[in-house]
Amino acid sequence: MKVVELLAPVGDIECLKAAVNAKADAVYLSGKLFGARALAPNFTNEELIEAVDYCHLYGVKVHVAVNTIIYDNEFKELLKYVEFLYNIGVDALIIQDLGVINIIREKFPDFEIHASTQINTHNKQMVKYLKDLGVKRIIFAREVSLDEIKKIDIDIEKEIFIHGALCVSYSGQCLLSSMIGDRSGNRGLCAGPCRLPYSLVEKIDDEKKEITTNGKYLLSNKDLCTIERLNEILESGIDSLKIEGRMKDKEYVYTVVSIYRKAIDSYYKYGKVKISEDDIKSLYLAFNREFTNGFLFDEKNNNINNSFRPNNLGIEIGKVIGYSNGRVKVKLTDNISSGDGIRFIDSNSDDIGFIINRVYKKGMYVKNAYNGDIIDIDCKSNINMNSILVKTTSKELEDNIKYQMKNEIKVPVKMHFTARLDEILELLVIDDENNIVKTTSEIPAMKAVKIPVTKNDVYTKLSRTNHTPFRLEILDISMDKNLFFPMKEINTMKRVALEKLEEIRSKKNRKKIKLDNYNIELKNDYSKQNDIYIKCLVRNEEQLKACIDSKVDYIYVDEELYDKYKDKYNNLIMILPRINKAYKNYKNEKLLVRELGSLEKYKDNDLYIDYTLNIANASSVDLMNKDKVKAITLSTEMDVKKVKDLVSKFDTIPNLEVIVYGNIEVMVTKYCILNTHINSEDKCSVCKQNKEYYLVDRMNEEYKILTDKLCNNIIMSSKKINLINKVNEYKNIGINNFRCQFLDETYDEVIDIIKRVL
Repeated sequence: MKVVELLAPVGDIECLKAAVNAKADAVYLSGKLFGARALAPNFTNEELIEAVDYCHLYGVKVHVAVNTIIYDNEFKELLKYVEFLYNIGVDALIIQDLGVINIIREKFPDFEIHASTQINTHNKQMVKYLKDLGVKRIIFAREVSLDEIKKIDIDIEKEIFIHGALCVSYSGQCLLSSMIGDRSGNRGLCAGPCRLPYSLVEKIDDEKKEITTNGKYLLSNKDLCTIERLNEILESGIDSLKIEGRMKDKEYVYTVVSIYRKAIDSYYKYGKVKISEDDIKSLYLAFNREFTNGFLFDEKNNNINNSFRPNNLGIEIGKVIGYSNGRVKVKLTDNISSGDGIRFIDSNSDDIGFIINRVYKKGMYVKNAYNGDIIDIDCKSNINMNSILVKTTSKELEDNIKYQMKNEIKVPVKMHFTARLDEILELLVIDDENNIVKTTSEIPAMKAVKIPVTKNDVYTKLSRTNHTPFRLEILDISMDKNLFFPMKEINTMKRVALEKLEEIRSKKNRKKIKLDNYNIELKNDYSKQNDIYIKCLVRNEEQLKACIDSKVDYIYVDEELYDKYKDKYNNLIMILPRINKAYKNYKNEKLLVRELGSLEKYKDNDLYIDYTLNIANASSVDLMNKDKVKAITLSTEMDVKKVKDLVSKFDTIPNLEVIVYGNIEVMVTKYCILNTHINSEDKCSVCKQNKEYYLVDRMNEEYKILTDKLCNNIIMSSKKINLINKVNEYKNIGINNFRCQFLDETYDEVIDIIKRVL
């Protein structure tokens, strides 16, 4: 039977030790470079060596996230870093950037690569493309259901998230933080704007009306928790179960990993997952924004979003029944202790939270109080009647974790000790991975003159392994009778054997690599591009007519406009879906590719790559051109200098495209904001009515909400890119394709903008 891997998040050494002691099978982490959680503590190079050795000692694999997009001026540093990771024995790399996958596959052919969830893998064609690229494992987008994954019959390892925070944007692909504050999620610097308050506005004709919603955190999702559906997951054939939380503390890591470990082990032991109410309660106490089964089990919209609060909700333990003289009176519905973290939640005011120093019952200080007790808590802020008291951290749980972690796990070993008259002593030590170490004594066993050594004497010496990572499981002693040898010989043999075994387990038997150079070698030939092309993406017939009248070179249109006008105009390019669950058969159409599966499916068509593939370096460009694409739109997060660095890598510049004007998609969300928050008899028809909808943030910036054919919400940027004054600068460095994206521009506005670009 294939046994699933339990994969734990670790943000620092303490969290790593917590994960290993909670019996994770593997951990994922990041160094100080190129990780998508740059705000976590992360690991120095010295700590990475320590982490790998420590994990391998206990049979735990280490996956390192190198999952930001990489710019060309960083590749030398990147390759030196990857060389370091390879040579210290890291088991796998988690990568988002296609160019990085391409280069590592070439320079480190046996370094295992896992395709990051940020690639947004959500269909079979994407999986096939990535496998052909040399990827060993797919980390699926969190929007893909378990049933969908089971139908992907490609021989590749499959990994899913089973617990933790959920990005509202499809698979975490999001430009919202980047557009708002120049903090790119693709570069590990997401500021979490989805956890901020928004209002929902309806617009009809030029009239705007704010819609009353159940809460104000309209983009803040609940946390994923699948512990009660674990049977189905374990029966699905998934290879690795991943817990989110590299920004969390060691208490969270230990609690969540140990509970899922116990549940998984119970499945293999009893054929069914067994969990207790206390385990569920501990998961809530570890951290929760309320729990959901997520899209893994096709949860409905109203069970995905938590618009009430974006922070840890803990568990409810009481209600406020009074306040006077700096003390809150609470009737408890659960236990409380000094040292617990608490928060008072009042729907009419901001939450107030702190660590309890004192609990009073009947005027007397007590360390603990229980369900049904009426207590007083010191609090300088006035707390309203009927406010809810929640426990966000548990002193009892934290103390228990500290106690458990003092008892570090030990590796079981078997020992075989042999003593023969006039022969040197021999000790064999065998671990659970079948590593065998043999040590011998410096002097032989002799015939005893007075008191012989007994088997019990030998057992006493060999069984003492307290100060090592090992514990004796089985000891086989074979001795001739009436022998004598110094006990220090046994101690020395044991020490040397266990040190050798520790070295064997910690250090991977992998051949070291030293790269000859750290340069990127491009594979494809390119013909010189002399023509300048002006392209426009339009969303209605008025904009299309303006582009035709302006004689732009190419026009990106949706399928409806394409079918209507393709026989009349041959310069139309059909926009493919960004989220694609069912590929249509296209033969001669020009196609704008927005996800990797379309590259696989439509490789015989004329293909144009969109910015949604995050192409940001020469290696990615070269990879795209192996499929002979017609043009590649670069990432909107690149400035002129970064584009210039990319272009400088080519002797002859390929067809590259830059968006110089317009709104872009900052996120696509499977959770439908409109369906969840608009009170209508037919919620699924609101997006089809003659109305427009916007999210409005605290700065009064408006983000238009569009809807695709799969009912995904597409959130558009509040501000328009405007690089029209940079067009000549781009031309001078060799860019020959310039795109304008139109959202709500009129005919005259489109005409004017195109003139400015020309």
